[in-house]
Amino acid sequence: MKKTTHTNYFEIESSSYFDLGLKEGHLFKKQLVNSIQKSKQHKSWSARLRKSKEYLKPTIETFPDLIEELKGYAKGAGVLFEELWALNLEDEVLDGDRCTTVIVNSGKFMAHNEDWEANSKDAICVLKKSINDFTILELFYYNTLGGNSISVNSHGVVQSINTLTHTDQRVGIPRNIIARWLSETKSPQKDYWKFSTLQRSAGYSHNFVNLQGEVWNIEASAFKQKLSRITSPFVHTNHYLTKLKELGKDDNLYGTFDRYEFASINVKKFMSLDDLQNLMSNESKGKKISVFNERTIARMIVDLEKLVAYIWLLREPEKEWVEYDIGFLKS
Repeated sequence: MKKTTHTNYFEIESSSYFDLGLKEGHLFKKQLVNSIQKSKQHKSWSARLRKSKEYLKPTIETFPDLIEELKGYAKGAGVLFEELWALNLEDEVLDGDRCTTVIVNSGKFMAHNEDWEANSKDAICVLKKSINDFTILELFYYNTLGGNSISVNSHGVVQSINTLTHTDQRVGIPRNIIARWLSETKSPQKDYWKFSTLQRSAGYSHNFVNLQGEVWNIEASAFKQKLSRITSPFVHTNHYLTKLKELGKDDNLYGTFDRYEFASINVKKFMSLDDLQNLMSNESKGKKISVFNERTIARMIVDLEKLVAYIWLLREPEKEWVEYDIGFLKS
């Protein structure tokens, strides 16, 4: 394992949510401006911008701190808040199907392949961010507040996200914002009550593990949600595994069933780092529907025994898997 960091690895220390956003904006100004300019080229941009305003009120009421972070981000980058806000509604207005998560070793080992689009490899980086004494290490999309890929926080909780498509929708809090909130969770089980009361616009699959090896999964849509206590090994891709599957729109376009089947057959209760990396690197079903496919832009494995995260970025493939210390975790 190479003892280095990625070129696209960044650290931010801040004293408040607004300060965190301000520093994110200063740091990622170029990427954010480019993302907005690219989005403006789509004929649907005006409608997206207009539609996004409807989602703002319930979000401000529920998560004012995260809106402050977003305002700081916009100010730091020198962009309009309204345009940055519209970018955070990507999954409410754009179709997507992504990601494979595997949990083994009694909940102490989580692996996640982040799938989006190969030509979007430069949209993601590795970010370690702190507000006072609270820290998160994550795969971070520049056009969001984070939390919507895989992250590990100093409470000792790891969260990974799998996109789900479902038939029910409404105007509400964007699921990227909810994922950002849950990236700070200390207890997914306790936070589930608030989660179940939120006016959500849509839902993700949220996978959680903690230092004690406890594993939870929350599957959600706009109106419904299901919390499950999980025994590893556990696999999740991009379709519902619980009774909520009646809401799913699962056409297997991106091989969600193929990836799930392959990973489920080949996962073991206990796996070494090499075994898990090999599983997450498997291309045996071809470039479109394999666990490792043409859309995989980043990968992360979190070892809660050794307190180490291993990260791979498509934009820096020559570095292979890079090791990051996560000794900031608290029991």
